[in-house]
Amino acid sequence: MRNRLRFIILSVLIGINIILLTACKDRSNTTESTPSSKSQLPVDLPRQDIFVVDQIFRYNVVENFNLWMPNIPSPTRQGLIMDSLWYIDQETGNKINALSTEPPTYNEDFTQMTVKLRSGVYWSDGVEFTADDLVFTVNNLKSHLGMLWSTELNLFVKEIKKVDNYTVIFELKDSNPRFHYYFTVRYNAVWMQPKHIWEDVEDPMSFKFNPPVSLGAYEYADSDPAGYWELFKRREDWERTTPGILTGKPGPPHIMTIFYGGSERKAMAMARHELDLFMNVDYEAFQAVLKKTPTARSWYKEFPWAYPNELNGRYFGFNLGRETVFTNKDVRWALTLALDIVDLQTEYIGGVARVTAIPHPATPIQMELYHTPLESWLKELQIEIEEGIFYRPYDDTVPKKIAAWAQKQGYSVPSDTKELRLLFGTGWWKHDPEIAERLLLKNGFTRNTKGKWLTPDGELWIIKMIVAPDEVDIYRLAIGAQDQWADFGLKLKIETLQRDPYSTRNYMGEFEAISSWGNASSGDATADKWQAIFGLHSQFYTPNGKSTAASGSIDTLRIKSKEVDLIIDELGKIHPEDNRVVELGHDFMKLWVENMFSITTVSFKKFVTTDTYYWTGFPTSENAFVQPLYWFGGGRFTFQHVDSATRNKPER
Repeated sequence: MRNRLRFIILSVLIGINIILLTACKDRSNTTESTPSSKSQLPVDLPRQDIFVVDQIFRYNVVENFNLWMPNIPSPTRQGLIMDSLWYIDQETGNKINALSTEPPTYNEDFTQMTVKLRSGVYWSDGVEFTADDLVFTVNNLKSHLGMLWSTELNLFVKEIKKVDNYTVIFELKDSNPRFHYYFTVRYNAVWMQPKHIWEDVEDPMSFKFNPPVSLGAYEYADSDPAGYWELFKRREDWERTTPGILTGKPGPPHIMTIFYGGSERKAMAMARHELDLFMNVDYEAFQAVLKKTPTARSWYKEFPWAYPNELNGRYFGFNLGRETVFTNKDVRWALTLALDIVDLQTEYIGGVARVTAIPHPATPIQMELYHTPLESWLKELQIEIEEGIFYRPYDDTVPKKIAAWAQKQGYSVPSDTKELRLLFGTGWWKHDPEIAERLLLKNGFTRNTKGKWLTPDGELWIIKMIVAPDEVDIYRLAIGAQDQWADFGLKLKIETLQRDPYSTRNYMGEFEAISSWGNASSGDATADKWQAIFGLHSQFYTPNGKSTAASGSIDTLRIKSKEVDLIIDELGKIHPEDNRVVELGHDFMKLWVENMFSITTVSFKKFVTTDTYYWTGFPTSENAFVQPLYWFGGGRFTFQHVDSATRNKPER
């Protein structure tokens, strides 16, 4: 670990300990403490009536619930007040029929999809949800390009027809056995609009939908005009919503999302029992939480603690929509080989994330489908470092190296190779600065007298990278890259941004390099890669200076590839359960890796941590009945299982 990172971590630990000592002052730090109705929360409600969750980031756009527009905050609130037809639980893979009572029915050539809607579901203002709302939603979005899902619905939907109050038929422009994906919630999906509200809206794109009419088990109650918190109250008729109908459980009386700030402040809030659940913190803050808050725990009770199965990955990316040195794949490979993944994964991430060399999340099911079958190909992969000279860059010993580090820390790790891969992920690219140097020299780069790299035009090579520190791992990985590339003679300049401007610049292509997530590296709890990569098709290509948001594109790196297009087109022609789906997914992975379009590093891990002082019932590794990803749309079902831990305890 670099001295600079040691200094940062030491400073953080000192700060955390000071904060936690303050937070724990005058409070018995045992699980026998009796909860008090008093709290420092910004609402006048009994503390034991509020389930307080991490808002993740401060909302720059406030009091706006038009979640059909880009750049409107969506985490958590979407699951509390919105709804769609189907869901896929991201932990269990279970398919959930929500507003629809059954899976979609297609005709023989997949040009027509019939939806059977659930009766007895009501909006929070007492109006029943019917086919009128679904038909209106689709037509309203189609009529307003620039709203989310408007591009995709215009691309595929010829006509939508109401048969009766609970039956709708989609007539599609072309055969598409995956059309229902747009109404199947992973993180989000096409949310329903109440026709009786939106039909009178003159400008849907500027409408704030505030107060929102809810289709979830909760309704909006209050918020901070500065964007630091929101409060939702359980509907009196929660049993007339899909979370209530499908779980039969009410959930907490109130749910508050609150942004306390960085990792150390979340740790402080949990130590005070004023934060019941957070999405993620850095490794040092998490260890402090375990030490100071005995009622807190994450997914696992022991190392590696964190939840490892969110279907996404981290990467370093470069803007390929500009004529720069990054358009040369040799340069991207050189930067990759100048990185040390073992050091990144252990010293910067804490050894608690799975490594992935391919652009795909390394969860157990996905590893069986993609990573393991591609292992032999990765071992044989060669890149040309000089004319006629080839090199095998893959290092399959990475999990064993991480295991050796973990053992030195005193952690118990398995010896079996397969179990090590399930714990630490796959192999990765060799840390080989010598080969990286040869690749750069081959392409006209040189070093100055101080050993610093100069571009082919003789300028000092400085890479500028944007990053959002509230997404802890991309920030820590960026610091690691900065340190490791500095050792290689290359300066990385990091620009930190709040979430909203970071996202905007990502969408607009206003960056040279980025530490990020998603893009090609996301997945789903199925074998089908199509939904994750369809937005990379060049038909959606968006040049720098124009936002990819609501354009159908996820191609923020501005990659144009006919080979990628062909794979996406071939996937689109076959049924999602066809055996060739995985084969074409393999082809996509190979193409991406050979070109090193982005440097995928680790699969997602989250220190999703709950404090059981006030509330219980949240899923854990021992009781993995539902996804712990509460900020996803499917978090609506997770919240319903949360129950009071204090119901039978007297107040003091």
